[in-house]
Formats: sequence, structure tokens, C-alpha cells
Amino acid sequence: MTKKLERKEYLKEEFFNRIVGKDYNNQLEEILSHKRFSLDVKNTLLSMFYKIENGYKDYNTIKRDTYGQKEYVRKISKIIQKDCQEIQFITNANQEKEIVDKKNKKIVCYPIETKILYALAKIQKRNVVVNFWDETIEKTFSFLLNTGNNINIVEPLRDFNGFSWNVIVKDIEDINCNLLYQNIIYLVGNKFVDKWVNNYDSLVDYFDLFQSKLEKRYGKQVAKKILHNLIKISILIMINYDKELKQQIENQQEQLSELYKSIQNKEQYLIEIAKIKKQTEKEIKKIDKTMNDKSLLIQEYELRNKNLPLEKKIFSIRVLKNKLKEERKILLEKIKEQNELMNPKNFLKNRTIVKEKIDYFTLPEDDKIKDEIKKYMIELQKEIISCMYLRVNKIETKGELIEEIYQYRYYSLLPFNNKQCIYEIKELEKHLQKLSRMLIDKAIKMKVICKIFTKEDFNYEITNKLLLSKIISLEDIYVKIQNEDNEMTLNIFDENIEDFKIKLNKINKDDINIRINRKTRLFS
Repeated sequence: MTKKLERKEYLKEEFFNRIVGKDYNNQLEEILSHKRFSLDVKNTLLSMFYKIENGYKDYNTIKRDTYGQKEYVRKISKIIQKDCQEIQFITNANQEKEIVDKKNKKIVCYPIETKILYALAKIQKRNVVVNFWDETIEKTFSFLLNTGNNINIVEPLRDFNGFSWNVIVKDIEDINCNLLYQNIIYLVGNKFVDKWVNNYDSLVDYFDLFQSKLEKRYGKQVAKKILHNLIKISILIMINYDKELKQQIENQQEQLSELYKSIQNKEQYLIEIAKIKKQTEKEIKKIDKTMNDKSLLIQEYELRNKNLPLEKKIFSIRVLKNKLKEERKILLEKIKEQNELMNPKNFLKNRTIVKEKIDYFTLPEDDKIKDEIKKYMIELQKEIISCMYLRVNKIETKGELIEEIYQYRYYSLLPFNNKQCIYEIKELEKHLQKLSRMLIDKAIKMKVICKIFTKEDFNYEITNKLLLSKIISLEDIYVKIQNEDNEMTLNIFDENIEDFKIKLNKINKDDINIRINRKTRLFS
């Protein structure tokens, strides 16, 4: 055995000793022993779990509302056990593409831990169930949740190495889906979203429950705006991936526009529906008459087969009768729909739905899609920040306030695009300033954090910088004002290690609210 192989075997043994000792996922070794994975694949999986173990504590500290480490590792192990039979590594980038084959439980990917974890996230996912009044919206919203969930699963490995927190933007498959998914987690909580994306209870309408939770927590008007923006963005995102869907939506939009014109005249609209219903009833009567008359059945059989190619011919009267029964069933459903449309109580509701569909399905030109996504995304983020205001206003305990401060930092540092985080977006600047001032004022009043400077604006500016720092635990932040050679600096420490400095220009001793040349903990 070579030294390299001996080292790998040693690391494998050490890793399993650790996880068994910590009483989670101690079946991983047994799972891998039953898989026909190559040694390289097994070692990469082991390396992946080792890195997750190293960084997950920091991930939990930063993000707060997420899975516990044991639950997370158990989820990944379960995917390997149940949903993945074969993993192959790409050795020549010019020959192969990454593949996630759910049907055959096969993964082909690059030998990189984040790549294999993302593939595992994708291979286990079923389409998220979204029940809405339009199939296209169900499809696009499901795509948003699926993609966001896959990205979310990779986050602990992608951005945390056990020493630092560094968001690797280039490795996020879709920044918009990621941001929207994190928005949804903030709004209704990770536990609910996890149940939804994994469809834990098939009897629960999670989309309806999602709307109810939004209304209960933030009010009907805010909930309506949030849902509208989420749906609109999900459509715009997906037509970037699926050009055929864009064409389908444009065709549907034309039909909806015609329908909306006709629906403006209520009396004429109901007359048209009645005509359609009458025609449907005639078709049902014709089917009933044919099924109860043998000679008519034979005529129908011959008529239908006359111009059909061999592979599509109906081969017996019995098959025809079954086909007629199915057609009758569909027509009865149409009658039901037409009765609902004619119901006066449903008329206004249907007209509103048609109008909303027209709004959702009015699409920009291809070269304007990115601008439209940005526009709606900014509007959505303003609503998210307004929800944060509501939550901060309701805070009564120090523990709740600390949680919200962490949520504020995580949110502010989420990527908005390839180059900017949320807090760097000009259109959101004043909204975030209002939120952060509210948080800092409340934190000082409740004695959660100390007031460093007497000048309110300057104290806010500096404190906000500290709260948006990449120091993992905010409670470990210490500050020390030093006055050397008539130049004052604010030194920021991560416990005992100096992290960065801020020059204090135009600040005198009377503006300082803490002791000079002495380390002071930011959080009380």
C-alpha cells in the first residue's frame, strides 16, 4: 500500500471515529461499504463530510434558522443510501458534461466536494408541489423552490471552511433563485420550507398554507405584494432557461386578453358561456346515445378508424366504449367548470384571476428580461425589509433581538448579483438604514450592545460596520480605542485576535463613550 493510500485510509478511519463518537450518521461507513463507488469517489465523499463537520458550527452561528448539524448530515447520508447508485468523476472536461440522472440514480460530475454535494441535492429532489390556479405558475414557482433548495443545501460546504465565512458567488448556480429562497425562509421559517420542498405531508396544500402564514404574520396587503413579486420573478427566471415556455406564455397571454375583453360585458359573457355549455351537453347526449345503440357504436368505430394510421387505430368495440366513457367524463368536468363560471358569485373572482394572469404573463423582450427581474427583485426586497421592521418592533427579549441582528447581517450580505450584496444596492440603502438604526437603537436601549460614541450618527455608522463584519460570532467582537501620536483608531478584535482597524478622523475624547486604551466587548 502506498503512503498516499495509507494516508487516505487513516483519514477515513479518523473521520468515522469522530462521527460515531458524536453520535450522528455513524452508519455512513456501512452505507459506503454497500456502494460500488470507486476509491476516489468514496474518499471525496469522506472529504466532503469532513469539511462539512469543520465548518457547520460557524454556519449555524451565522445563519441561525437552519438545520442542526446532525439532521443535515443525516439528510445527505440518506440521499447517498437511497437515491444514488452510481457516481462517476469527469476526468476530461472536453469529453463529458455533468449529469444528474434521477431515473437511473447516476451522477457524473467533477471530483470537487461542492460539485458532488450539489449533484446529490439535485438527484434526491422531487418537484415541489405548488397548487395554484394556473399550471404555468405552479411550474415556475416549483422550479424556483427546487433550484433554491439545491443551492441552499450546498451553502455550508461552499461558504464555510472552519476558519472563515466567505460567500463564493461564482459557485451559486442561480443568484436570483438563491436570494428568493432565502427570502422565503426568512418569511415563514426553515422548518416550514423544508416540509414544503420535501412534500412531507401529501394532504397539506403548502402553497395555500404559505399564503396564510404570510397574511397572519405580515398582513394581507404585504402578503399580496410579496406573493405577486415572487410569482412574477419566478416566471421571468424560468423563461431565461426555457424559451418554449416563453412562447407558450405569450400565446396564452393573447387568449387571456381576448377573454378579458369579452368578460367586461357580463351579460354577453354569460350568454357565450351558456352557448358553450349547451354544446357540451349535446356532445354528452350523443355519446350516451351511441353507447346504448350497437349499430351506432359500429358506425362510430368504422368512422373513427377510417382515416387513422394502423398504429393509432381502435382495435375493438370494447376499446371504443372505454374511450367514449373517458370523453364523457372530460365533458362532465367541462360542464362543472361552465356552471361555476355562470355562478354570479364566481364572476368577479374569475375576472380578477384573468386580469392577474394577464399581468403575470405580460413579458418583456429578451434583452429586457434581466432589467425586469432586477426591478421586481428590488420591490420584493423592500417588502422583505418592511417585514423585518414589523418583527423588530415586536421584539421583547434580548434573545429575540440578538437573533434578529444575526438575521439582519446574514440578509444584508446575501449576493444580489455577481458583484454586489444586498447592502450595496443603492435603491435599498435608505430602507436598510432605517432598519439598522431601529435595531441598533433598540439594542443600546435594551443593553444588548454598548454605545461606543456619544454622537448618534457616527455611533450608528461605526456600529453598523461592526454588525456587518465577517467575524463569525458577533458576541466575540471587542473594540479598543487607541490614541497614538495624536491619531485615534478603533481596533476591532475577534476575541483576542485583531481583525481590522477604523481611523477616527475628527473625533475628540468628549465624543467617546467607552474607556480609551481598554478592550470593550460590543455585546453586553
